[in-house]
Amino acid sequence: MNNFLVKIILMALLIQTIHGAEKYDDKTFRVITKLCGKCHGTPFYFAVQKDEDSWMEYFEDDQTLIDVHKKDPQALKNVQSKRFKYFRKDILKFFLDNSQYSGAVHGCDANFCGAHH
Repeated sequence: MNNFLVKIILMALLIQTIHGAEKYDDKTFRVITKLCGKCHGTPFYFAVQKDEDSWMEYFEDDQTLIDVHKKDPQALKNVQSKRFKYFRKDILKFFLDNSQYSGAVHGCDANFCGAHH
C-alpha cells in the first residue's frame, strides 16, 4: 500500500514538472531578448504584434527578414548572425506559440514580468 502511494505521488510530481517546463522555451526567450529586444521590446510583447500567418511569412526565407532589417545595421547583423540562424526554428515556434490570436497569457516568472516595451 505504501509503495503504491509513493508511486502515485512521484507520478504527480513528474507530470507537474513536465507541464511547468513546457510553458515556454526560456533559452529562446533569452536569445530573442538579446538579439531583438533593443528595438522590439520584450519577446512576448514582440510576438503578440503579429498573427501566425504574418510570422510564417517573415520566416519563410532569409531574404524577407533581411529586407525588413536593412535600415538598421545592428539589426541586420543580428539577423545574419550564427546564433540567430541556429535558433531560427525555435524563435519562429516561440512567436507562433505567443502570437496575436494564440490565446497565451503570461504572468510573472523569473525571466519576465509585465509587458514593458
